[in-house]
Amino acid sequence: MTRSFVILSFSLYMCINVKSMHGKSSDISGIRFLLTVNDTWNPDGCIATVKTPFIKPNTPWNKSETIQVGGCDEGPLIFSIYNNGNSSKSMTVDVTFYSSVIEDASHPECKIMWNGDYLTPKLPGRASESLLPGCFNAESREGYHMTYYWFHILEWY
Repeated sequence: MTRSFVILSFSLYMCINVKSMHGKSSDISGIRFLLTVNDTWNPDGCIATVKTPFIKPNTPWNKSETIQVGGCDEGPLIFSIYNNGNSSKSMTVDVTFYSSVIEDASHPECKIMWNGDYLTPKLPGRASESLLPGCFNAESREGYHMTYYWFHILEWY
C-alpha cells in the first residue's frame, strides 16, 4: 500500500502546475492537502486517499468543513503555519485531523517542514520518496488497533 501511495504522489506532482512561492507564511491564504487514512481496525481493511478543498489557516475545528476519507474516517482538518526563525523560506505547517475513529487518544497531528515549494528529486533511483511536502502519524483506536495518517501539501494560494 505504501508503494502505491508514493507512486500516486509522484504522478500527481507530475500532473499539476508546479509553482514556487518562496515567501512567508503570511503569504499563504489556503492549502489543499492529500489526506490518506489506513484503518487497521476494520476487519475488511480500509485505506483511502482524498484531495481536500482549499482550507484557510487558523480556522477553528468547529467552523471547519468535515472531510470524508472514503469509508475509513471523517472529520475536520485544520492547520496553522508559521515561519521558522529568521528564514522567510523555512516554514512549519501544523496539521490536525479531528478523526471520528480515534476515541481515546489525541487527534492525529504532525508538522510539515516546508520551504514554500514542491520538492525536487535529489538522487536517481529513489523513486520511493514523495515529491510532495508531507508528514505521517499513527494513532491507536482503544489502545489496540492502529490507524495511520499521511498528510501532503498538494496546492496552495
